[in-house]
Amino acid sequence: MKKLIPLFIILSTFLLSNQPFYAVEAPSSCSIENQKKYVYEALHDSYLWKDDVAFLDSTNEYNSPEHLLMSLKNENDFFSHIIDLKRESGFAGDGKFNNFGFIPFLIQLKNGKEALAVVFVYPNSPADKAGLKRGDIITKVDNISTIASNLNRIKKRLKTSNNIMFTFWNNGNRHKKRVIKYSYNVHTISHVKIYRIENKKVGYMVLSDFIPSEKNEIDHLFSKFKTAKIDDLIIDLRYNGGGDTVIANHLASLIGGTYLSNKVSAQYLFNAKYSSLNYTTYFEDFNNNQLNLERLIVITSKRTCSASEQLMKNLKASGSNIEVVQIGQQTCGKPYAYNSLGVFCNKALFLINTKAQNSDHEMISPNGLYPTCLVSDNIYKNFGDREENSLKEALHYITHHQCSSQATENSYRVIDSI
Repeated sequence: MKKLIPLFIILSTFLLSNQPFYAVEAPSSCSIENQKKYVYEALHDSYLWKDDVAFLDSTNEYNSPEHLLMSLKNENDFFSHIIDLKRESGFAGDGKFNNFGFIPFLIQLKNGKEALAVVFVYPNSPADKAGLKRGDIITKVDNISTIASNLNRIKKRLKTSNNIMFTFWNNGNRHKKRVIKYSYNVHTISHVKIYRIENKKVGYMVLSDFIPSEKNEIDHLFSKFKTAKIDDLIIDLRYNGGGDTVIANHLASLIGGTYLSNKVSAQYLFNAKYSSLNYTTYFEDFNNNQLNLERLIVITSKRTCSASEQLMKNLKASGSNIEVVQIGQQTCGKPYAYNSLGVFCNKALFLINTKAQNSDHEMISPNGLYPTCLVSDNIYKNFGDREENSLKEALHYITHHQCSSQATENSYRVIDSI
């Protein structure tokens, strides 16, 4: 049987890998025609929607493998893509990023002006070292004004440039900071706190990614939560786009403990050709750091995706006996995964070939998971601030067992995320 490769594996191993992508061999010659042929054959082999892919007499009408993929993939597939391994500057899967280290949103302020807003800064990143913080407003990326019509240019500059001068605006004053991109160790856990709410202890943590290298840090933090004897836990996943489902399952097992022990966590299903590869995952049996909580509070946004959503969906299943209270905004809606990647011509083909469902055989809706309490994200309050909209609502729910009626109109409108 073909060995399954986890959803997020080390990109550096891709460069060394010349393994067949299921039944499809990588081209020995990297002409554009051979690259298009490779992607076309993969779509008709392991792709989850392979039965819906059109058959072509020729691929001549497409000018690149990327163009072919975008044209032939399923209309509901927003995730399959191809990256250039030489240019890729994002997450490498081995616990390192090679980027500027922050998440920006393009927003429109009440005065109608558009700008980039810093919504999250990774600890120990170039942005963190340069002093960028949540709520910073960027008006220029080098000489590019941060307006909607320049969005593609901005994305390209952030991805391909190693050295950028950012212009910031604050209360009518402008200042500049140069940020130099470098590779740094990713710390996915931040803003850890324990709150005392009446007679309860409430743990809080921000988790930005599910990566194998952070497993020990997660265990260490849960050991602290267990020693403190917390009664409730709030996990802030609003900017967690997913990652390794094994780590997400480990986290869920730590939360539910004996309530989940050895129960079915999820089932992963392939297309009919590869149905023999279908497999089931289970919650872990025992760990000294398990909290044995019957409830989890999760803060979400449209950037909460994939493994983050699956963690919630798996815990919500009828057999799990865990209450999941979702605070914030609707999630992205990704019930799909990539098991194995197609590596060819210094590129990686991320092709959706698996769908996930929980023990109730329920998938994540393409519309995402809708929150228990709908609250808008306020970027001008930092994580862990008890007056920050989402955290304030989560603490209210713990105290009053219901959503508040708080009005959360923001002084900005999100146009797009980058």
